[in-house]
Amino acid sequence: MSGITPAKPAGSFDWTALQQEIFSAAAGPQPVAELSPPRRHSGAHPSGSHDQRMRSLSVSLPALSWRRPRSALFAPDDDNNLSEHAIDDISEQHPNNRRHGTTGTLRGMFRRASHSIRGMVHHRPLLLNEEPIYEQQSRHHTDPRPYTANSTWHRLRQATGFRHTRSVYGLDTSYQAGALPHRPAAAAPPGDLPVPALGDAPPYIPEHSGAAAKASAAMQNEFFARNHWLHNSTSDDGNDRESGIGIVLTGTNTDSDADAEAAEVTGPETPNIRRVDFIDALPAELAIQILAKLDATALAGLSTVSQRWAEVIRNQHIWRESFFREMGQTYATSSPVQPGTGHGIPQSVPGNNWKRAYRMRQQLSRHWEEGRARPVYLSGHTDSVYCLQFDERKIISGSRDKTIRIWDMHTFKCLLVIGPPDVVHARALLFGNVSTPTHFASGPDDERIAVSVPAVAAFDVHHRASILCLQYDDDILVTGSSDATAIIHDIRNGYRPVRRLEHHTAAVLDLVFDAVHIVTCSKDMTICVWERATGRLLRQLRGHGGPVNAVQMRGSTVVSCSGDLLVKLWDLSTGRTVREFAGHTKGLACSQFSEDGRLVASAGNDKMIRVWDAHTGACLVEVRAAHENLVRSLHIDSVSGRLVSASYDTDIKVWDIRDGRQLLDFPRWHASWVLSAKSDYRRIVSTGQAPKILVMDFGAGIDGIEMLESAGEGNSPRPPSRNDGTGFF
Repeated sequence: MSGITPAKPAGSFDWTALQQEIFSAAAGPQPVAELSPPRRHSGAHPSGSHDQRMRSLSVSLPALSWRRPRSALFAPDDDNNLSEHAIDDISEQHPNNRRHGTTGTLRGMFRRASHSIRGMVHHRPLLLNEEPIYEQQSRHHTDPRPYTANSTWHRLRQATGFRHTRSVYGLDTSYQAGALPHRPAAAAPPGDLPVPALGDAPPYIPEHSGAAAKASAAMQNEFFARNHWLHNSTSDDGNDRESGIGIVLTGTNTDSDADAEAAEVTGPETPNIRRVDFIDALPAELAIQILAKLDATALAGLSTVSQRWAEVIRNQHIWRESFFREMGQTYATSSPVQPGTGHGIPQSVPGNNWKRAYRMRQQLSRHWEEGRARPVYLSGHTDSVYCLQFDERKIISGSRDKTIRIWDMHTFKCLLVIGPPDVVHARALLFGNVSTPTHFASGPDDERIAVSVPAVAAFDVHHRASILCLQYDDDILVTGSSDATAIIHDIRNGYRPVRRLEHHTAAVLDLVFDAVHIVTCSKDMTICVWERATGRLLRQLRGHGGPVNAVQMRGSTVVSCSGDLLVKLWDLSTGRTVREFAGHTKGLACSQFSEDGRLVASAGNDKMIRVWDAHTGACLVEVRAAHENLVRSLHIDSVSGRLVSASYDTDIKVWDIRDGRQLLDFPRWHASWVLSAKSDYRRIVSTGQAPKILVMDFGAGIDGIEMLESAGEGNSPRPPSRNDGTGFF
């Protein structure tokens, strides 16, 4: 092209001359008014209707036309065609008569610099905008100088050691991923353009030669191609891009491709973990520990997998751990049930078949759910039986006939009768009119199944009236009577009386004791607290306005109920009332404390059963019309959560203490009033106005059910010999 001086090679660029030229231009800018108007270049190449010559910015210009984002400093009509302001896009005549492209011009030096530093100067990412500027019209204008904070000039200043300052135009230069829309470039505007690089601002130079943009785009395309599955093109990630929410695995690889990729990573085919038999792979001890975490249903199913699994599952350790874990759960106790405590969990001894024990407990639970119990009636008392307590081996009962009798729970035979001498000396105590024993057990059809002649004992210390209440443990038996006294008996010494507790002025209606205290309540409206070891009266509690019919104790807290309609909590250490429970409409006959001290149950003449929160005093459960007559007795089974009630309507009912739902009803299993009823994991034992004891055995018919019993030493009665001089006859 004529009139154009070729540029010097990139390697021969003189940086010193460039810096001097830049500083001289910055130090002494020429006024714009002194500039000569640009003249059109008269080259041989035609310029169209406007006589302009357009030159490509670079042979490496990308295919996409890049546009600078809008600036708030430009008017809507003044920001078009910013790219046309490049100093080498239009051929013009300078006042110094230097020809376009010569080495003496600042423009020529920048052109040579752009070739020399191409590929060496770091290119910043493309500036993107949601609304790129498109060329819409061509018109003559004199715009302010465009923003060049990210231009080639800016990069040159960094490369030549110039201090970088923030642009006053304030454009957002943060990188935003996205594609640049492609629009065809418009023709250069007609007319004269302002000559740049005559003021303090740097010249506007096309900042993209193309090579760096291509390299950057190629790198990004390669990166996103490798991680294309991390981006969901059909949904908005929002502001949670790091969490992986919204990631959709939409790979197009086929199964064979996936297998090939897995083979490249992991090598040959990996064994499927589901095919690994961990029973064979693990040591036997570890396999047993794992299987011991399962319940009986799961173990029964796994035993059918293979003979090897069935052999391992037969290990007794597995069934023992599963048995203790599930059968030791309780509803209202302070701790799980311990083995050998009389709650259906036997002691852990060698030779126990725990799988069989598990099966027995499940069958026993079904009997409770179905109400399947075998009744056995124990006969021998001659008058109403007011009270009783029992364990897995014996029953101790107290009667209006002034006697205490001990029965064998397994054989249903009466073992011992304790009473006043005139009572136990009577021949009618042991034999009837035709020399028939008076103590026997019978079924519902009155068929006698056990006949016995018990031993009898009379001591100098004895009750002179009805036995109204009793309680025992492995060491002592305490009884209360209508004679206003309580007597402590030494069980380990043949039930010999130890001492008499005297202070009440009326009948002792109920009693309870622990390792330290004995608490009695009376018809005289008082509660007495005694020291167990010495029998010394520690405190007398007053506050009820009627006979105190029942007491229960948990720790240092006593619950009592009275004919004054109130249930009260007492603190034994201070003797003061802690809380009162009001809600019953008639006198109360019975109350119970859960083993953990959390629940209180009460009932009485209003035929209603209430369950209270002992800590807050709130009524948790209210059963209206629970019976048709006075509710005489309540018993909480803290292990199972069953509440057993007995009434003057001759019925015995079982309730769920959690919600007051009735579980079982045994109507008229007694011939008259039911006075007392207690239960454990297997039985309900009750007494009534008729001189019989009813044993309802839910474990009857279960083979080997005795295996669930504990082996406590104090569970077996030890009647002394008749001839040892202790008063036994």
